[in-house]
Amino acid sequence: MAAAPLRLPPLSPLPAFEATARLGSMTLAAEELGRTHSAISRQIKALEEALGLQLLDRGIAPLGLTAAGKALYATTRMAFEALDSCMGQLRPAQSGETVTLAIGSSLATRWLVPRLPRFYAAHPEISLRLTMVGASALEVEDYDIVTSWNRLGYDLPDDQVYHVLGDVAFALVCAPHYRFQVEAGRLSAETQLVGNFPITIQPSYRSHPLVVPLVARSLTFPHTHMCIEAAVGGLGVTLIETRLAQPELADGRLVAPLGVLTIKDGLVAFPHRRREPKAATRKLLAWLKAEAGADHLQAGARGTL
Repeated sequence: MAAAPLRLPPLSPLPAFEATARLGSMTLAAEELGRTHSAISRQIKALEEALGLQLLDRGIAPLGLTAAGKALYATTRMAFEALDSCMGQLRPAQSGETVTLAIGSSLATRWLVPRLPRFYAAHPEISLRLTMVGASALEVEDYDIVTSWNRLGYDLPDDQVYHVLGDVAFALVCAPHYRFQVEAGRLSAETQLVGNFPITIQPSYRSHPLVVPLVARSLTFPHTHMCIEAAVGGLGVTLIETRLAQPELADGRLVAPLGVLTIKDGLVAFPHRRREPKAATRKLLAWLKAEAGADHLQAGARGTL
């Protein structure tokens, strides 16, 4: 006797739904899955239409789940965990270790990924898994190491260890042909380009004239690296950490009219409070420190700012 056909929901939108339900945010789900916010929204809408049910309670923040959404999420999560376990059994055993690094999408895109060949050349035995963080580095849960520009902006638990990777240098940048004025040490321009998760800065510096321009309007982009591309195109001025735009500052596509605001020991890494650091984690930390330190030496040698 043939088995009865399975009553399955559309499968392609399930990762978008699962990530949104777990993170409570379509924006965070988009970053984790490498998709746009609108793509995640369309997939969940398509899933709701196919089921004839509302899954998300969009009237609260963070996004909540309806009763139907909670039931579907619980089942989807169990199915994904079962698949993950199965894949672990199917993959050939590996002698190396996997380290999960939680990092902002712009820092990952503009700084980390171009350097990964050096990491894997030095540590071929380590597999690096990246997961994206949003506005707060301490809100992420699944990580071995999480990076942050803004150690002094957090009230850290007493048992939270951190490792200094290097200084941070914030700058307002724009294309050299973009029209701006500098008056009394403050930059004045028509438009500021801002990411959905703006670069956070230590509280005592948040009104500093080197990082707060006088502008008539703001344009918002999903990520800081998009703000950088828009600034290169001449759309406005944007606040960056200079690691994010090293090539553009070096070749003159971007300029920093006011110079930089350097905050000593601002770039840090937090190991997971409840995980014993493994050898691979310590190797990644040492490599991150070396790379961040090399940035400082190169910037001084080139005199880009």
